[in-house]
Amino acid sequence: MLIKIYSFARKHNVSGKILLYYNDVAFSPSDAFLTRDFGQVPYVLSERHGLDLEFWISAKTINANYTSFRGRKVRQFRKMFAQLPDQLDILKNISLYLSLSRLKNISHMVLFPFTPFTDVLVATLAKRRAPGIRLIVKLDANAEFLERVATDWREARGWKRIFRQSFYYRKLLQMADAVICETSNCERILQGNFLGLDLGKKLVKTFSGVSQNWLASLGVIPFSRGTRANRIVVSGRLSIWVKYTSLIFEAGPPPKGWTIDFIGEVDDDFQKIINGYRKKDSKFDEYYKFHGVVMDKKKYFDIMMDSRALLMNSRGPEGFPNVYADAHFSRLFILTSDIASSYDATGDGRWGIIYQKESAEALRAALRDLPARVDAFDHDPSVDDYRRKFIWEESLAQPALDQLFDAAPSGTGHSIV
Repeated sequence: MLIKIYSFARKHNVSGKILLYYNDVAFSPSDAFLTRDFGQVPYVLSERHGLDLEFWISAKTINANYTSFRGRKVRQFRKMFAQLPDQLDILKNISLYLSLSRLKNISHMVLFPFTPFTDVLVATLAKRRAPGIRLIVKLDANAEFLERVATDWREARGWKRIFRQSFYYRKLLQMADAVICETSNCERILQGNFLGLDLGKKLVKTFSGVSQNWLASLGVIPFSRGTRANRIVVSGRLSIWVKYTSLIFEAGPPPKGWTIDFIGEVDDDFQKIINGYRKKDSKFDEYYKFHGVVMDKKKYFDIMMDSRALLMNSRGPEGFPNVYADAHFSRLFILTSDIASSYDATGDGRWGIIYQKESAEALRAALRDLPARVDAFDHDPSVDDYRRKFIWEESLAQPALDQLFDAAPSGTGHSIV
């Protein structure tokens, strides 16, 4: 894969640097975010096109010891005027704006829009400083949010729109050279004259993914066929309301000879729920296993790849849970409640079972059908083509993105002042 990327970069003779920017109004920068699409999308693009990369993050609380991700520099900008409300975030990023005004030799910017007022200013400063810069906007997989932005735009009229979030969201999409979206629902909304825009060929559809090269660097090898345990994995924040984990116990035990294994924190409240069900069923500990939080990615994927199915139980709404991509990388059959992203995750049910959310009876029936469906899934070669859509090195290899790097100014330097 690395040789393939290097050959692509040499063939297309590209040079320059990618700048990743996102505005974090709540958390301190860490691997918890950059190991997700925030860090992986720009990193995979930099690998594919042979470019240098820096991560620029504006945050309320900086992480002084966090200076690099995957060997690339991380720059953090502490927000000023902490007493001002988040609605006035645009006034809090003076040090970031000053640094942007001194940019040199940047060829591309990848931007995640969370605060449209600030994001438009950042994009404007970057384009004024480097007129040839290519702007790639990566949207979150949240169709409900896009619907709210569209409603906000429709409700405002004339000059009053300048005070609405949707005005700046629209301007940012106009400025973008490419807009990356996730899920079919988001694509449908964006293609439907969203905010009065025809995004046309600049729209690039992907799914939430994993970086195969990054995982390989951690010792995680791609799936290889072999005997696996009859294990169903549940992974994530087990105790939060949206996951409704207690429904799994309500649905009854897993199929005969199977276990359901949980990866994630078991806090005090969730432990009380577990203890309650354990008292009701003497075989509870035979059916359900708890691994706790598994931070080591190799250990995490060892569990995943020695399993046969993922159970994604959720009340929704959710964007595109990363665990779907983990499951595809591990070649797991997906058993999921009918949240919006479940249809993309399973190919409309072809490579998974979609059951009615918040229904113990529906989940019970799905568990009953699971063994036969998994057996068929394990012997279906067409699964492999679909799995590749959830690997960033594959899903970002699209002409609409490649042409932005083909057309980028060559001979640019590799420094930021």
